[in-house]
Amino acid sequence: MRTLALTIGSLMMVPAAALAQQAQPAPGAAPAAPAASAAATAPTVGATIYDSAGVALGTVASITPQAVILNTGAAQVPVPPTSIGKTDKGFAMAMTKADLDAAVASSQAQAQAAVKAKLTPGAAVAGLNGAALGTIKTADDQFVTVTTAKGDVKLPIAGFSADASGKVIVGITAEQLAAATAGASAGDATSGAAPK
Repeated sequence: MRTLALTIGSLMMVPAAALAQQAQPAPGAAPAAPAASAAATAPTVGATIYDSAGVALGTVASITPQAVILNTGAAQVPVPPTSIGKTDKGFAMAMTKADLDAAVASSQAQAQAAVKAKLTPGAAVAGLNGAALGTIKTADDQFVTVTTAKGDVKLPIAGFSADASGKVIVGITAEQLAAATAGASAGDATSGAAPK
């Protein structure tokens, strides 16, 4: 996610303010209160965000002080709040849908390459709950073989990622892995039994 936010943030060299179309108050009219003005210019959860050509990019899934999480339908994309401005049509960003999709694809490819580089023999592997599962024995383009206390387990490479500290994690808990390996061992024993 961090790489995705940095990549997309760097693409937004044109400030969203360039898209903003704010009406000027009528002469003699009192200016709007700052809180009301800020609320009117900031998207809320569920708001549709458009690109610079007026095409819908996605909807706001959540908002933090650091990022507006945009659900594009294909990904949850964190974008800086300052990259979204108010227009006549609604809220928009100064990039096209094609640019956003390309940035997401590039960021995901970079993240996958970074994880793949960590999948080296001897690297420690933790589960979703942080518990140590074992170490990597081998890895190829499709599978990673992890040596556990109960033997080697072959897992799909797509299930691996890295946490914020760079530690290799796999999308399974220690308990789930134990249950899966126990089930596989039982299946192996059954399939190896002589027919009656």
